[in-house]
Amino acid sequence: MIYVGSFSKSLFPGLRLGYLVGSATFIQEVRALRSVILRHPPGHMQRTTANFLALGHYDAMIKQTRRALHERRRVMDAALHDEGLQIAGSANFGGSSFWIKAPIGVDSEMMAKELLTKGVLIEPGNPFFEGENTPKNFFRLGYSSISASKIPEGVAIIAQAMRA
Repeated sequence: MIYVGSFSKSLFPGLRLGYLVGSATFIQEVRALRSVILRHPPGHMQRTTANFLALGHYDAMIKQTRRALHERRRVMDAALHDEGLQIAGSANFGGSSFWIKAPIGVDSEMMAKELLTKGVLIEPGNPFFEGENTPKNFFRLGYSSISASKIPEGVAIIAQAMRA
């Protein structure tokens, strides 16, 4: 079994540092291959990340992030239910957004532009469908970058825009 990961999303994108977990033989082969393909990330970045991990800061950060996302998800789910919005899809575990199905006739691209003027962001679903006559009434609603206290107000603004 091989496990591949990166710190790009959990720490920061500019780090450009990933990792592999596998058998000693596999790691030896991958190191040999890497040495002829590309250079390694700067040593100080590797040492800083290793130190961050060794001191337990990464684990603590992941636990804190998990708690925050769980709370935001709970608040978002309740707000969507309270406003009567139809959830079209969401992850059972983890994740950072909900897919919403608006009533037929609602154009999520136009609604996104209108909501932007009110300080609310949604991601229109059109680009995620294939074909010529793709539905326009789906959108993705993220909760990873907004405080839980602001979620109900934003969902209420979205519901109002959908009813208009």
